[in-house]
Amino acid sequence: MPRIFLIRHGETLWNKETRYQGQLDIPLSKEGEQQAWKLANVFREEKIEAIYSSDLTRAINTAKIINKFHNKKVAITPLLRELCFGKWEGKTYEELMKEEKDEYTKWLDNPFCLQPPGGESLSELINRVDYILSEMARSHKGNKNILVVTHGGPIKAVISAILGINTEAFFKIKIGNASITEIVVEEDGDIKKNAFIVKINDTCHLK
Repeated sequence: MPRIFLIRHGETLWNKETRYQGQLDIPLSKEGEQQAWKLANVFREEKIEAIYSSDLTRAINTAKIINKFHNKKVAITPLLRELCFGKWEGKTYEELMKEEKDEYTKWLDNPFCLQPPGGESLSELINRVDYILSEMARSHKGNKNILVVTHGGPIKAVISAILGINTEAFFKIKIGNASITEIVVEEDGDIKKNAFIVKINDTCHLK
């Protein structure tokens, strides 16, 4: 079965400020670049079949650093982008609770069905991430290692799809910057039925 390593990009300044980045193209901070090099060392001796990345700079640059030891062509796709938060991008939780409390709390109660203004729902996120990961599993059959550099939302979406969890559980999943989540997928590529979680949010390499 293909092993898929879901890697969250290194830290950005907006991560530190706890702002919703969404699909805004915020670059890695210096700390984020250092985290990416620590990720690179984790996979330095691994035989990697393919590397995929979100098309946002913070993910691409994380993938490029990891790829220093593998010399693969990084496959870049917008399907691995973070959840689109629409007009809420750039805001913090505290700012949204102050400025748009009613609409924001409605979304927090039902993010799988409701969209932020100008954004997308978690169900839409799950569908696009499920599609691209299924394609990867079908394209790389056998015991192949696939690296996927993406964002916190898509990784939580994969976990949600595999475990069938609800809204309350979704918000309790912690996916740190430069963390590694590993899944294995049957070669039919069915993420919801035939994928298994090996580990979640591994950050031991950052210590």
